[in-house]
Amino acid sequence: MWSLNRFEPRARAAIYTAMLIGLNVYFVQNLFRVDFTDNMQNNTGTFMAISRFIVEHWPHLNWYPWWFNGEPFENTYSPMLHLVDAAFAGLFHCSTPRAFNFVTGLFYVTGPAFLFLFAWRVSKHLETSFFAALFYSLFSPVVFFHAFRGDLGSWWSAWRLRVLVYYGEGPHTAVVAMLPMALLFVYLAFTKRKYIWYVAAGLTMAFVALVNAFGAVDLGFGCACLILAMRDRKQMLHATLMTAGIAVMAYLLASGFLTPTLARTIMSDSQDVGAHYGARLLGPLALIFLMLVCLSFAVQRIPDYFTRFSLLFAFVFFAIVALYELAKVPALPQPHRYALEMEPALTLALAFCVRPVAVRLKPWMQAIALAAIVLFVIHQTRHFRHYARFFTQKLDVTQRIEYKTAQWMNQNLPGQRAFVGAETGLWLNVFADTPQMNSGHDPFNPNFAVMEMAVYHIYSGEGAGAHDAQDSILWLKAFGCQAIYVPGPKSQVYTKPFQHPYKFQSVLPVLWHEEDDTIYALPQRTKSIAHVVPEGALVGHQPVNGLDTRELSRYVAALDDPAFPNAPLTWQSTASAHIQTTLHPGQVISLQQTFDKGWIAAANGRPAKVTRDALGLTVIHAGCDGPCEVDLSFDGGLERKLFRAVSWTVAVAALAGFWIPRRRRG
Repeated sequence: MWSLNRFEPRARAAIYTAMLIGLNVYFVQNLFRVDFTDNMQNNTGTFMAISRFIVEHWPHLNWYPWWFNGEPFENTYSPMLHLVDAAFAGLFHCSTPRAFNFVTGLFYVTGPAFLFLFAWRVSKHLETSFFAALFYSLFSPVVFFHAFRGDLGSWWSAWRLRVLVYYGEGPHTAVVAMLPMALLFVYLAFTKRKYIWYVAAGLTMAFVALVNAFGAVDLGFGCACLILAMRDRKQMLHATLMTAGIAVMAYLLASGFLTPTLARTIMSDSQDVGAHYGARLLGPLALIFLMLVCLSFAVQRIPDYFTRFSLLFAFVFFAIVALYELAKVPALPQPHRYALEMEPALTLALAFCVRPVAVRLKPWMQAIALAAIVLFVIHQTRHFRHYARFFTQKLDVTQRIEYKTAQWMNQNLPGQRAFVGAETGLWLNVFADTPQMNSGHDPFNPNFAVMEMAVYHIYSGEGAGAHDAQDSILWLKAFGCQAIYVPGPKSQVYTKPFQHPYKFQSVLPVLWHEEDDTIYALPQRTKSIAHVVPEGALVGHQPVNGLDTRELSRYVAALDDPAFPNAPLTWQSTASAHIQTTLHPGQVISLQQTFDKGWIAAANGRPAKVTRDALGLTVIHAGCDGPCEVDLSFDGGLERKLFRAVSWTVAVAALAGFWIPRRRRG
């Protein structure tokens, strides 16, 4: 290795980069050539489904009909990774599952290389940066926490790999891979003060924020650490102002998809995903910030800037994870997931703290240390490869119950909404166009409070007793479901969410049964999700829990009442529909679709008011007296139009800045 010193630093950097990429390709090479791995227990299918939707409906991506009774496309998930997947699938004419595995595998591979480039360009210590990235590639510091070590089953296994393939966190993996490059461009922006670095920083920050919600938090902490590691107060002030300006630019670039309303939805919903965090977060988060500031003063004695940064960076993510793992105190929603960020931060801190000692070792001691490193690399390379091969085995998905269920629904219930439990719902839309009442990503759900309540009650039946099945049927009918899929205790699916999986036996007719999985039919008067009902039959108060069904029962009774005319709905696209019915004064059209201000309606050619009921569904006040034809279209609404215009304007202005004379840019 030391013979590489005869090469120029840039040549050595290229060699080190190639070594890091090659090593990680060796681990995950299977991902580059499979559509499905034997890991159906995660939510990877939801990401593949979004990419499939993009491929099939580009550029008409306004409304996504498959999850949560329909939702705006941006509410499916942060879209950037899926746009990349879809572009890859279109460019190379491959399936979206293959594209997803390839692209996320590519981010896994390049993550250590980007970490190396960031550390080297900022610190100027080439070999130390390489060893930090090499250690990051071959060891998982999370094993020092008992819970993570128990999950991995060994001190020597790869947490980053497990998170990607077993837990299906492709977007989170991509964010952690790109974070070093975003921080590098931010650092270059406030040290080089050149326009190209301002734009590069803004673009990469926007990219990271649009890949995964964790990215915005990571960028905030990372930029704070870059600034707090400085010694000169004027430089700190300048860097703070410049970083704030770049952050504003990045948000405006991202705002076409990440509107203020969606940002509030994510922040609000995240408080109750996985646990009820709420106000519990404020104290621990404030404590971490206070300790970070105190630590920034303590590390000022360290002469090397990047060592100071790496210690601050490692402290933040270690504190978030350790507080939760050791004391069950959350500082952020889902704090255990920041273990993925903690790993590169700790490896940087370790490498740069050890460096002053390592360079002072005598030559024979350095030789022993190098030999130990080589043995470690050999051991871990073999172990990681074996571990990766086990978790990236090719799967014949056609033999899985998730695939069989999707195929049956696609053929026998085309276009009809269903409640699909467990992971089967997460994978359903990889193979079928079946709209679902549930599924999707809870932090983005625009109707989270009501849907969480309904889904929890259908799964648990808590407190319902002998009325469990009937109460569940009320909720299912209220949201327009024509069928429900229930996995039994012996099902292939990993999770068994139904506390009473046989509660629908002898209550609902069986449509399909295989192994221990059943699809039941729900008795509905019509297959349309549009219904004529008296305005007084609408649910006027949000239920307080799943047992609060008094108004729900009245609403479902109106849906079932044959005295009201049918209201057949025809979809003309994913974002436009036509309803033909008969209405009289005092009657409205209840549309069992998530309400959004972006929907506009016209009844018999005249504008019709569109409102929300207490279930979060859409109500059309057509104002007809007799035959009524309603045309619906989703134009996104004023906020989305405004911020998409802002996003494009900022993007064009940023590019146009390259043609402004340098003397005018300063």
